[in-house]
Amino acid sequence: MKILIIYDDVWNDDLHANNVLSNWFNGFDVELAVLYCGPGTPKNYCCENYFQLTDLMMVKSLLGKQAGRRFHISVSDMQSETSVESAEQTPLNFYRFMKSIAGNGLRIVRDLIWLSGRYDKKHMQEFIKDFEPDIVFCPRLLTPKLLRLERTVASMTNAPFVAFTADDEASLMQISYSPIYWLRRLLFRRAFRKHVSLYKHYFTFSEEQAADYAREYGISSSTLYKSGVFDGEASVKSLNAPIKLVYAGRLYCNRWKTLATIGRALKEINADGIKMTLDIYTQEKVTNKQLKALSPNQYLRINGRVSPIELVQIYRKADIALHVESFDIKYRYATRVSFSSKIIDCLASSCAVMAIAPEEQAGFKYLKDNDIAFCISDVDLIYDKLNELSNDYTLIRDRTARARKLGKIYHNKNGIQDQISTVFQTVIDKSRI
Repeated sequence: MKILIIYDDVWNDDLHANNVLSNWFNGFDVELAVLYCGPGTPKNYCCENYFQLTDLMMVKSLLGKQAGRRFHISVSDMQSETSVESAEQTPLNFYRFMKSIAGNGLRIVRDLIWLSGRYDKKHMQEFIKDFEPDIVFCPRLLTPKLLRLERTVASMTNAPFVAFTADDEASLMQISYSPIYWLRRLLFRRAFRKHVSLYKHYFTFSEEQAADYAREYGISSSTLYKSGVFDGEASVKSLNAPIKLVYAGRLYCNRWKTLATIGRALKEINADGIKMTLDIYTQEKVTNKQLKALSPNQYLRINGRVSPIELVQIYRKADIALHVESFDIKYRYATRVSFSSKIIDCLASSCAVMAIAPEEQAGFKYLKDNDIAFCISDVDLIYDKLNELSNDYTLIRDRTARARKLGKIYHNKNGIQDQISTVFQTVIDKSRI
């Protein structure tokens, strides 16, 4: 099976420790090619053939040179420190600026650049024709730039398309007081409704979103999760004294506020001696406001980014892995159907899992419905639950065992890859009738 992937960023496992593409395709007996929209060199063990587009290329295309370049890079070169010689680097500072643009008006400017820039269609078509994909896979949050890119690729191949999203792309269940936001959202929603017929199947992380898409757009849909490694018996793992909590992930969407509430609970629990600690690992720069709220001390530590291998070791030495979301009304809507890929990492971590999030949040509902995590849907209950766990270790061992048992059944690598292969092959076969 030949799979062409359209991706919104560089497939680099060093930059994206939680990269679902490697999780899905490592060891998968398929041939891959990737058309991606970010700067930098790929680094993975799965794919060697690429066509690259970037913000800077699209800006330059408005002035003359068409955007896009094709290249090949071997797996051994990708793992080498000198791999940059094999793939020209687009200045990252420009990319970071474009990606971090704040304000709906400026986002529209970026949209217009990607909608107006000129692709190097000749070499893009050669790239696709030479590869001859059986299927085109689009794992992304659909945006105007990707909507145009997918349409362009569809004009160059007869291969069927399958999409994946982990977020709310087009619903109106959002909160914003900006007229420009709603204008952009409504225009995109109208375009999305026309565009969705391109796909023969739609994967989501959320059962609710899969059902919504099937009902609203009449499209075949299903959930697709990450896999994890669930070897060994986590129930016999020795627990620490004090109990060690770990959060690994971003602080955005006001997740830091939930972590700050945990910090305040720990202050009370540890008043007469350290019973429980929290280590936060994040790649983001912590603002002064966040630092003040989190108040690092002897039982709450903020650490920088760690590699995937390092994180596995950190989890093995910890007791409870945290999944948190914001309780602010704006972000309750924004993350309603989101299912953080970190959840599966937490389940496979050899720790018990604690989810602190609104009741309606998709990841939280999954954990609660399967009874495999400590689930807290009210910040006022955080102290009570943490205090209970600090005095009863058997509860932690029980949840660890439950998570491992479910993970072995529903999130093993062979099972996930069989699911992908079955859906892809069904779509391919139907397209050839």
